[in-house]
Amino acid sequence: MDATSEKISDTTRTLSEKGYWPARAARFVAEKLYSRAVEVCLENLPDDSDLISGHLIYAVALYKAGQTESATERFYEVLARDPDNLVALKYLGDIKYATGEDFAALANYNRIFEIDPGCRGLKCEVSLKTRETTRSITITRGEEISQSPQSRSLRHIPFYTETLADLYLAQGHARLAEEVYDYLSKKGDNPRLQNKLSQARNKIKEKE
Repeated sequence: MDATSEKISDTTRTLSEKGYWPARAARFVAEKLYSRAVEVCLENLPDDSDLISGHLIYAVALYKAGQTESATERFYEVLARDPDNLVALKYLGDIKYATGEDFAALANYNRIFEIDPGCRGLKCEVSLKTRETTRSITITRGEEISQSPQSRSLRHIPFYTETLADLYLAQGHARLAEEVYDYLSKKGDNPRLQNKLSQARNKIKEKE
């Protein structure tokens, strides 16, 4: 354990002893007692529903316990409350990479670098049990990755949410952002979404 990790561990222990329940759940996660961590979160979140750290450690505990689908939903809930949460972005990127959704993972990792250019925490320990080849992705900035309409099918976009569309647009992936905004705008009359859809289409025209 390095000095930084030891300091974090001491802080978590101190907060846990003082009754801060997210720290207590974090200690259970550190000790690999994931079910205990989940129990702590379920017991306390109803009374502290606005506590982002509580939602975050709950998502982490679910992920560590192998409940990936539930963890994904919780990480997105964290991002809905805190769009720049690096931990949630990192875990979601890892989840997407593990399931072969490289582009979605890349969008998350690029977003982390955008928020924190000096970030050194992009380490992904993923076991691809069903794959025989080793995959890697390169994190780049600037130009949008060229994709044909066929390759940009709906199944390549993990969730049709405004937050994800904003992420695509911020990273220069205007066509993907357009798809999501267009899909969402058709579900209801939302002027904000219509405005963002226009922004995405203007970005596309600028590149053509």
